[in-house]
Amino acid sequence: MKEQLATQQREEGRPVKLVSAHVLVDRTNEIRDRIACRAYELFESRGYVHGPDVDYWLQAESELLHPCRHEMKGSSEAIILHADVPGPFSPEQLKISVEPRRLMVSGESELNVLIGDSMGTHTERKPRHIFRVHDLPIEVDPSRTTATLKDEMLEIVLPKAAAAMKPGDKARATSPGR
Repeated sequence: MKEQLATQQREEGRPVKLVSAHVLVDRTNEIRDRIACRAYELFESRGYVHGPDVDYWLQAESELLHPCRHEMKGSSEAIILHADVPGPFSPEQLKISVEPRRLMVSGESELNVLIGDSMGTHTERKPRHIFRVHDLPIEVDPSRTTATLKDEMLEIVLPKAAAAMKPGDKARATSPGR
């Protein structure tokens, strides 16, 4: 029975909890500080050579954050974000914050990595972080936002705020069956 429920949840998707914006604003500052420290280490290791500062920053960012492909689409009633969240991430390891004009997605997990050297091989646990801030093109209603993780695909549906919808859209959004 538990196996059947787990299979059904994978097929339908599992809800991802939304968190308050201040939680991920703090996370933004933490990530920026980590990237800055790593960029400085790269600057230091290359003999304090000025000039390629942006390169140092981009390299540090790529070392600390795992990229995830995403696509944002709009409809008359909502903005929908699809993001590939390369495993292993569970809904509990993802944090999503929505404000009227901004979406933040954060995730932390650990990955077992096989390391080989002259002494043999061993497994190490490496952290995997994703973090993305999206400035939204229109105002959305954070209270009606939903997020679902299905396999490695995260879907976030951000309903447009009433003020952002056109008059004809309001009637469709509030009609029965919606």
